[in-house]
Amino acid sequence: MDLLGKIEPFDRVIIPVEPMDRFSRKLAKELNQPWKPEGLIAHFLHEDDDYDPKLLLEGRDGFCTEPMKRLKDKYVYLVASHKLWEPSLLFERICHAADVCHTNGAKEVNLVWTNIRLSGNHLRPGSGIVYTEKDKKKYDGKSLSTLRIAKRFKNEGISKTMTLHAHTKNIVEAFGEVYFGDPLKGSKALIDLPVSPVIAHYLFTFGKIKGRGERAVFVSTDDGSKELATDIIKNLQNLNPDLTGISWVRFKKERDPVTGFLKDICVAENSENYEGHENKEKFIFDDIVRSFASMYGVIEKMGGDKYTMFATHAHLTGRSQNLLRSEKIKEIIFTNTMASNLEDPYYEHQLFGKTTVLKIGKYLSNAIINVMEDGNDADEFYSIKSPSDIHKIGRLYDLRRPFN
Repeated sequence: MDLLGKIEPFDRVIIPVEPMDRFSRKLAKELNQPWKPEGLIAHFLHEDDDYDPKLLLEGRDGFCTEPMKRLKDKYVYLVASHKLWEPSLLFERICHAADVCHTNGAKEVNLVWTNIRLSGNHLRPGSGIVYTEKDKKKYDGKSLSTLRIAKRFKNEGISKTMTLHAHTKNIVEAFGEVYFGDPLKGSKALIDLPVSPVIAHYLFTFGKIKGRGERAVFVSTDDGSKELATDIIKNLQNLNPDLTGISWVRFKKERDPVTGFLKDICVAENSENYEGHENKEKFIFDDIVRSFASMYGVIEKMGGDKYTMFATHAHLTGRSQNLLRSEKIKEIIFTNTMASNLEDPYYEHQLFGKTTVLKIGKYLSNAIINVMEDGNDADEFYSIKSPSDIHKIGRLYDLRRPFN
């Protein structure tokens, strides 16, 4: 897990897509890069509210001139993370920054985007996809975003993109189809880092799973989050083979096609050892959440208390504030891939007593070297295979806890 890489440090440049991006500063520090990211070309002079991609594309205004000279023959790593829920604006900034880097002689441009999110329409159209009736009902007449992201990034000269726990595997297929004409090669262009080893490490080392796990129930709000829950169980069992008692249950849900509100939630399947959840510790997992409505809908359906919630990418909305205050919820866990307003001091006072943030800047830095440059398979390289991996995974993240 030591940082090696195939590129000399002085040939590698870290650039924030937005000024003072916290992840770019963290990556530059971890990788010991020669220039502070604040001095490089992505320092937009425009205020965020006044930003207009068209003005920049026409005149290339808004960048410091002198640092551009440092880019010739360099390997550039653009770094992007969401401050607000405005993925389309961030997407344009990424593409513009990549274009400027190539214009100024960069040898290769790669992207670290902590949460790839353009829209909710993530099916990959193509001959290899068999659409279900549910897919047709949900996506008919809507623009499908995955191919558009991949095509734009390829056209802008972005060689590789890295993210954490992408919303869907379809986006990996789309990158393979666009970059190589083969959906199965998508992981060579879009590196989707697994989050399961990190959350498993946290749950295990901080004693969240007691005994053999017989009093722990892992809950999935839908089919997509089932894979996350079962992967976490596998990693936990590799850390401790005695954790055979953990059970899981998956729900399915329907939304009103007009309002988007949940109208029906029911159990779809469960593990063989599932014997109900009464008086047990319940862990609910998901990837991207804003309202927490799906999670809380499941909580209301199941009843009881002692709920731990995990979301890889979390952004708090007004409606979710009241949900998260519920006494039924014991702990809220999420990564810091978004500048979530759960981290706002106002919410700290109300919610941070039961909130844990897994800070993954070290993980991204490690993966730049070991996956983007050295070519290791992300899932294979970071998965927990035995108890001896506990120290390896523990070095990939920090904890942010309130008031301590």
